[in-house]
Amino acid sequence: MFSLKPTFMRRLAPPQRLRLQVAYARAWEALTDTHQTQCAMFVHRLADRLPLEEALSRYFREVAVPLAMRETVRARALLSIADNVPAVLPAEGDGDGWSRLRPDRWLDSLRRRAQFVEETTLHSRMAASLADEAVVETHTRMAVEIAELVGETMPADEAVMLYIRTFDLPTKDGDAVFRGAMAELADQRLAVHQSPRVRVLAVETPTERRPTLVHSVATPAFGLRVIG
Repeated sequence: MFSLKPTFMRRLAPPQRLRLQVAYARAWEALTDTHQTQCAMFVHRLADRLPLEEALSRYFREVAVPLAMRETVRARALLSIADNVPAVLPAEGDGDGWSRLRPDRWLDSLRRRAQFVEETTLHSRMAASLADEAVVETHTRMAVEIAELVGETMPADEAVMLYIRTFDLPTKDGDAVFRGAMAELADQRLAVHQSPRVRVLAVETPTERRPTLVHSVATPAFGLRVIG
């Protein structure tokens, strides 16, 4: 499943070491649940284009699922959609056998087939992107939990990097998890440790001033009289 570095584990007290192992086990289970949900949704999103088995196989090609987790995710996803297995709609026929041999029908069939394959590939990438986003959110949430747990033993950035290395995340996902976790930790900690001497002045937004109506009152004019 995963393994923590012995050198790091020796830095922790036995009770904290046990809590950390439990936290990583909880992270593994949360990741499994996320992949199960996203895998089932992936199958349903492509139900009108791919058979069940092909959709499941494509999910594991498009989405990075740990090898030790794949069989569990596949079994749970199948169980979750067992009562509502999507079926691919049959493609429209091109007429009888003789009409399909006509060059114009044959070329039209090839064009429609190529368009169908391109659209299916695009839909697969879009569905996989949704799954990747959900997986990153789960990793970010659990990385924050791990960093909070070992906050007295190691800095937050090292704790997050330890989580990323433990789960062997790809570079792209690891960068997203690191940034998201550090942003959330900063939002929690920097506000608490802010110096009381630093005052944030609220800037008032200028309000629109209505023009003041000046009522002119006729007053006698005193001055030189110009005689033309």
